Amino acid sequence: MTLRLYVDGSSLGNPGPGGIGVVACDEQGHVIATHSVPFPQVTNNEAEYRAVIEALKLAQQLGADEVHLFSDSELIVQQLKGSFLVKSPTLRPLHREALSLSQRFQKLAIHHIPREQNELANKLAQQAALTAQKTKPPVVLPRTIKISPSILSADFRRLGEVVRELESAGADWVHFDIIDGRFAPNITFGFPIIEALRSETSLPFDVHLMIVEPERYVERFVRAGANILSVHPEASYSVHRTIAQIKEAGAKAGLVLNPGTPPEMAKSLLHLLDVVLVMSVDPGFSGQKFLPFVLNKVRIIRQWIDEQGLTTEVEIDGGVTAENAAECVAAGVTVIVSATGVFNANKPLAQAIADLRRAAEQGLKRTDLDRSANTNG
Repeated sequence: MTLRLYVDGSSLGNPGPGGIGVVACDEQGHVIATHSVPFPQVTNNEAEYRAVIEALKLAQQLGADEVHLFSDSELIVQQLKGSFLVKSPTLRPLHREALSLSQRFQKLAIHHIPREQNELANKLAQQAALTAQKTKPPVVLPRTIKISPSILSADFRRLGEVVRELESAGADWVHFDIIDGRFAPNITFGFPIIEALRSETSLPFDVHLMIVEPERYVERFVRAGANILSVHPEASYSVHRTIAQIKEAGAKAGLVLNPGTPPEMAKSLLHLLDVVLVMSVDPGFSGQKFLPFVLNKVRIIRQWIDEQGLTTEVEIDGGVTAENAAECVAAGVTVIVSATGVFNANKPLAQAIADLRRAAEQGLKRTDLDRSANTNG
């Protein structure tokens, strides 16, 4: 008996409530069985693997000896074929289980298909994910503020010392602006600086790629020491694939929106993202004046994140100082990038960071008051 198995996995938080969908068809394409399972907490890639595993179990129950498995996840398909390595420790046992199940059939072929050809499995996975979301107890996570000083304005003659000072001064992340002179009008630095500084601190390296075709360099930046890697949708042929590539390499993934980039560019990808970085200046140079109109974009993105119950960070970069930090946070920002506001503030780094955090937390208090008023009203 030959079966055609269509599989899909979905996560509403990456990780978050998710589900899988499986559609089993005969050789003529007639649906003979469907299967869906909700999961309280999975990533998208975990859900995809679980869909494959459930599909193979279903095929065995139906007595199939030949299986053609179809998925719209190119990453999972290539990993199952052995073309891509499985680097994520959470995916390795799922990968092994899928390979073990595949050996129970006389023949198994794995195919990548466009998403529009996987509509029924996708619908089942989405419905299962929504079921998991509804049954999941609501958890309201308090927002916390992170300060990510950009070393673009630091003294390059003593970067190692600067990074150590940032850690002792209370910074949460260290921000790296990587510019290639093509995507944005400046040339900064690359892998050697990140590699050289990685041993100087335990702080996460927040790396913003202002380069064309960032997908070519994802693994290299992660190997160099990047913990968070953010890319522009305009710079990548397939930004969805680039985000998956970042995750697979072991880093957190961010999407960057320039002042003129609409928030809708991030909406369909929010469940995949760890960070949405909103630029409040045009990328290229530090010391530019803050563009206040981008805060409306921040509010829109914050609303979408809250509606979906996601933990995605909203980061802002460009002209942010202690004077406007509260306004940014009140709009929905949780991570503040500042270059001149930290390094050119004519005060010790610890004081500059403390002043920035103090101002940001005033915006957080304003947000809490607004929430309380809405609840009581």
